[in-house]
This record gives sequence, C-alpha cells and structure tokens, in this order.
Amino acid sequence: MKAVTIKDVAKQAGVSIGTVSRVFNGYPDISESTRKRIFKIAKDVGYSPNLAARTLSSKRQKTIALIFNDLVYTPKTTMPMSILNGVYDYTQSKGIEFAFYAVTTQKQKQKSFEQFCSERNVSGVILQGLHVTDPYYEQLKTTKIPTVLIDMYVDNPYVGSVSTDNVAAAKDAVSSLIKSGRKNIDMMNGSYNATVSVWREQGYHEALEAAELPPNSSLIQYANYDEQIARLMAKQVIEQDSTIDAFFCASDLMALGVIKAAQELNKRIPEDIAVMGFDGIELGEYVTPSLSTVSQQPYQFGQEAGKLVMELIDKPTLDHVLIRHVPYKVITRESSD
Repeated sequence: MKAVTIKDVAKQAGVSIGTVSRVFNGYPDISESTRKRIFKIAKDVGYSPNLAARTLSSKRQKTIALIFNDLVYTPKTTMPMSILNGVYDYTQSKGIEFAFYAVTTQKQKQKSFEQFCSERNVSGVILQGLHVTDPYYEQLKTTKIPTVLIDMYVDNPYVGSVSTDNVAAAKDAVSSLIKSGRKNIDMMNGSYNATVSVWREQGYHEALEAAELPPNSSLIQYANYDEQIARLMAKQVIEQDSTIDAFFCASDLMALGVIKAAQELNKRIPEDIAVMGFDGIELGEYVTPSLSTVSQQPYQFGQEAGKLVMELIDKPTLDHVLIRHVPYKVITRESSD
C-alpha cells in the first residue's frame, strides 16, 4: 500500500502543501476552522507527520506531554503525582510547555500513538504505566517521536528509558533477607505484562542463585500490585507451606497485604515471616510493624524524564538507546529486622 503523504492531505483539503505544513508546525496565521479540518482529514487518511524532524526544524514553542496509561487513584501511594510534579517542575524551570493526558488500553486501540501526538502538536512524550500487551508498545518500536518511557524499555533510539535499576534493587533487597537468615523466600510479584515485574523477578532469581538457594516456581505469585489480592494469595501460600520465612514483594501495597495475611494467621513479623516491599511509600514508615522496602525517587524520575526527552528532541542519538537509572536505597525496618 502506498504511503499517505502531505500532498494527499493538501489535495483532499483543497489547500496548498505549504498550508498543511504550517498547520502541523503550529503557525498562528491559520484559521482554527482550517486547522481542525486539516487535522481531521489527516486522521481520516492515516497521515502522521514526522514529529521528530518537525521539532528539530521548527522554532516554535516546544511542548512535552506526560501520558499516564490506565491511571488508577490509590490513596496509599503518591508515586504518579510525584512523577507528574517532577516533569512539571522541570518544564517550568526551562520555559517548556507542559501537557498532561490519561489514556487507557481501549483508547490506544482507537487511535495510534502517532495520531494521538500529531493531533496535540507535541514535541516529545513521557509515558508511564504502559504494558507490553498495549498497542502503543508495539508502535513505539518504530516511532520517530521523541519519547521517554518510565519503568520500561523499547529497542528504538528515539525512545529513551528512566527507571530504578530494578534488577539490581530487587537482588539487593532479597540478598538482605538472605543475610538475615531467611532461606525459603516467596515473591509476591505484580503482573505478567509489566516490564518492571519481569526485572524485579530477575533480581529475585539472581539473589537466590548467588546464595545457592534452589529456585521454586511455586514461590512466585502475581497479585497485580493490589493489596487485597496479595493478602488473599499470601494467606493461601502460608497455609500451604509452613516453611516460608520471608516475602519479597514487588510493591509496598502488596507488602502491606502480606503483613495483614500473616497477622491474620497469627504469624509473628519478622520472627516467623519477614516482609520486604518495593517503592518506599511514606505510609510504610508508620504502619506496625514498619515496612522494610526499596526506596525509589519518583520525583527524580519525572525530572530525569524531562531532561532525557529534551535531549531526544534537540539532538537524538541514533546509534543506541538512552537509559537513565535513578538511585535507590534498601531500607531495613521492623518487618525484616
């Protein structure tokens, strides 16, 4: 099938190629009715301009869009808001326009990543919460829109990545449990289709291997980062295997669920079962027992993502993917002390 060009859009709209170009480059001398009509025609015929090239050649105001996928309000964690604040503060300090959007997997099926960005005239994108099964994930493998993923990696030099070194952090967390004498460590993981879950599970396995502890697939559950699901799963696991002496959880919320399950079964924490979380939510310091965790820096995620997407906009490095790791810290508290 022949690729749709700017010439095709101009012909169908009954305007010059220059007019279409000025619309996509954000020039103010185009009427709003013409602008909307051209964007609609472009969408209908499947035309998306090369936003990376357009941004490099244009002197117009740059706009960074932060897009959250499947955003769910969870009162016990402030991570999404901290990331948003980090991006916003960075853009304001640099005089860059900022836009925020929320999408769902269903919305991704209705409009491609290129179309979504084209219609909103953004220079670069920061994406949080994407799953490997989402339509945008596959489209990001070939996009030329400057994009930064948080807690995810795509092999495309136009798409950078910002995260904790999740493999190393998980390995350090599990190793701390092993050093405290734990030998039968369960992992309460998140979801199969989350890259961060894969990374943290890899770190869990590496820690066991380094300590010469045999891996056991039955000691891994997937609670979808949900506190109540983790509580129910942990109760079942503890009842079935009395030798489990620790849980490494891929999120603090799931760790809170595991603590509840252990307490409901009259298990002492940490004497009978130690619990280690991941994220460093503020609540973890104040629950009883206080929660051991891997402390992340979500505000710094936003700051680094803003810096990285501007690097990709201003001067893309086309021979390799740019990756930034934000420092973490394993904090030992009462739940594993």
